[in-house]
Amino acid sequence: MSNEINPMDFRITASDTNGHSARHWFRTIPQMARQIEQVIAGKKFPYRTKGDLLRHALHRHISWLATQDKVLSVSGQVDAIVELMKDEEMAADFTTVFDKLSERISGHLSSGANGEATRLVRMVQDHIKSMPDGYWRDRYQRQMKERYGHLIDQQGKASLGSIDD
Repeated sequence: MSNEINPMDFRITASDTNGHSARHWFRTIPQMARQIEQVIAGKKFPYRTKGDLLRHALHRHISWLATQDKVLSVSGQVDAIVELMKDEEMAADFTTVFDKLSERISGHLSSGANGEATRLVRMVQDHIKSMPDGYWRDRYQRQMKERYGHLIDQQGKASLGSIDD
């Protein structure tokens, strides 16, 4: 059994499949608020916002409560929605990454900055390699090869520090 952290386990959606969400407000001691900010600023965990951390903490705690003394729960329904929304977010992120990457690569190539296009592809490829093993990493890698295989093949020929050829 691995102690490796899967970043996808930390993603708890803020809305359901219909886009509905509920806002919650509460107060906490300043020390706890600082701890939350330190966790986010530390970037050791894949939280982008306070809401990300608090949704994850609440989800884990409600799941734990459901295991205590036969508490009735809708956690199965919540877990199903969370999984569905994670997948939807990953699909949306995938589309956004490749739309933006395509836009930037086209811009570099049209201005004759082939070295910069190759450098950008290399950087994105390195980030993809650091993703957890699984479906999404494989899909990103396949898409990179399909779209930018010609630039990936040039990596050995181009200087990664070069701005223009």
